[in-house]
Amino acid sequence: MKSVTAITDPAIITTLQQAWRLGPTPYLRERAHAVLLSHRGYSLDQIADTLGAQYQTVSNWIDQWEDYGITGLYKHHGGGATAIFSTEEVERFKELVKDEPRRIRHAKAVLEEETEKKLL
Repeated sequence: MKSVTAITDPAIITTLQQAWRLGPTPYLRERAHAVLLSHRGYSLDQIADTLGAQYQTVSNWIDQWEDYGITGLYKHHGGGATAIFSTEEVERFKELVKDEPRRIRHAKAVLEEETEKKLL
């Protein structure tokens, strides 16, 4: 049965409790709660059932905790698709729109031609 390695340092337990109760994001609070439940002897099935998560998801949280500690409970990606245009290209588009605010399609066409990138 997978569970977190015994946490003997009271400071770590306090940190997890603070993350669970006062964490800045809901996902961090949920993951910290899962680690605390595992520390208290709950099985992954019980934790998944309690939190309404999938077994494999809880297992991944435990792995992240074991590998990286509290930082492993944070998301390390912003989500969503990667940006098509660079910051400079976005600024160029804003300039084009500012020059002719009623011709957004034209600004899009100019930017696509200049960058050789296609928007959908």
